[in-house]
Amino acid sequence: MPERGRLPRVKRVTIEDVAREAGVGRQTVSRALRDLPEIAPGTRERVLAAATRLGYRPSALAKGMRTQRSDVIALIVSDIANPFYPAVARGVYDAAEAAGCSVVLYNTDADPDRERDAVEDALARSARGVAGFFYGLPDDVLAGYARSVPLVVADRALPAEVAASVSNDFATGTTAAVALLARRPDACLGMLDSSVGVAVDERRAAFVAACAARGFGDVSGRIVQGPPTIPGGTEAARRLLSAWPEVNGIFAFNDLMGIGAVQAVLARGGAVPRDCAVVGFDDLEMSAYLDPPLSTVRIDKYEHGQALVRALLADTADRISLPVSLIARATT
Repeated sequence: MPERGRLPRVKRVTIEDVAREAGVGRQTVSRALRDLPEIAPGTRERVLAAATRLGYRPSALAKGMRTQRSDVIALIVSDIANPFYPAVARGVYDAAEAAGCSVVLYNTDADPDRERDAVEDALARSARGVAGFFYGLPDDVLAGYARSVPLVVADRALPAEVAASVSNDFATGTTAAVALLARRPDACLGMLDSSVGVAVDERRAAFVAACAARGFGDVSGRIVQGPPTIPGGTEAARRLLSAWPEVNGIFAFNDLMGIGAVQAVLARGGAVPRDCAVVGFDDLEMSAYLDPPLSTVRIDKYEHGQALVRALLADTADRISLPVSLIARATT
């Protein structure tokens, strides 16, 4: 049986180690590594050779302290377990890499204190910028941070000229979803709304307005809130259908709640879409492989991540709206 033991501790090679190896001072090493002209070519070669032998890697944090900005981009999300965010993060990582930046990811669970801690940590790292899905921090707090570091908010707009925002066209997507659900002549629609999240009010208002425009009257009483998860959608749909059994069309805040709605209909002995049609939002990859496949409003999540980085590096207060598209599948 192999012996158990501790892994050897790895000592980071410092600039002082390089200076000793090359027989020069610390400042000479610093100047040589930055290729400043006042260093003699022979000295520079000796320093670089010493750094290579020792395996020296410059500290990104130390670089940030010298330049007031590192090459780190902070990405703040609410729930990394939600499949929406990894798809966005991939776009952020690829765009950041192309710009010579690295990414630090923060998960906040939609808690305002953790959102604040994430931004504070990014500031301590001298981050080049912060892109985030902020659920709890108020506008004035985010505006204050925007004065200290380039900031881009996702699916939320701060006051003009404070920070850039990258949002999806929720109103158009919601209107298209309502039109799809309203095709049946006896349509009676309800909504599963998230109890937390960005663009919640916008999506809810768009649903109410779209239903009113199609002659359904005031449907605000048929909106039930829940966590934006599959179990949250199941429970919210159960409550909606118990209170309003005539509902035969459900628009869900996101695909996870939409999947939960399908489960709730099936648990009641119903069939989808015969007894109740369902439309989600986001077009998660899994949604196309369900039984039945979920109709949804597609967000280009990869492009969303790319746009966050482009807006961040541009360091403007532009408001960017990304298009969405309706994907009709077997739940409608």
